Amino acid sequence: MVLRIGGAVFVACPDERLQAVYYRVDAGVRAVWRHLRGSGIDPGLVRAAEEANHKLGEHASALTVPVEFVTGFRDLAAAALGQLARLEAVFRQELSTRAVETVGFLEHGLESAMGAVEFERSCQAATESLLDGWADDPVSTMRRVRRETDVWSLAYQRYVRPELGQYHG
Repeated sequence: MVLRIGGAVFVACPDERLQAVYYRVDAGVRAVWRHLRGSGIDPGLVRAAEEANHKLGEHASALTVPVEFVTGFRDLAAAALGQLARLEAVFRQELSTRAVETVGFLEHGLESAMGAVEFERSCQAATESLLDGWADDPVSTMRRVRRETDVWSLAYQRYVRPELGQYHG
């Protein structure tokens, strides 16, 4: 969820400085993929991602999307990073609900984002279907989920890109 919604946050960053901050958040969240393949957790990477996530949240008003969307993304990223860093339990249904609410702010704030909530729900349903194969082949399942996540992230970018600078929330 964080990676696909992050596609919109990334293109909403008005300059390379904030894009670099986003990349540090992204690096921490992508550590989840490596962790699922059995890699250890680099506490420094996760700590840097958490700090960058906080900084990105502080600059929410500078991004060209609704502030509530950025803070919703920040909260989702914080939950994912917290789970990775401290092995805290995160409930999928709670994150699912928060993701839909977050995308609702995007849809409400940008005309180009109409349909984003339904898109997020369809991504969640597709992910659930893909995860059905986890018990039989976790590595292949993870690859399919990751491949789709990258495609969905690009779709989120297209929701934002047409109206950069035209926030009307």
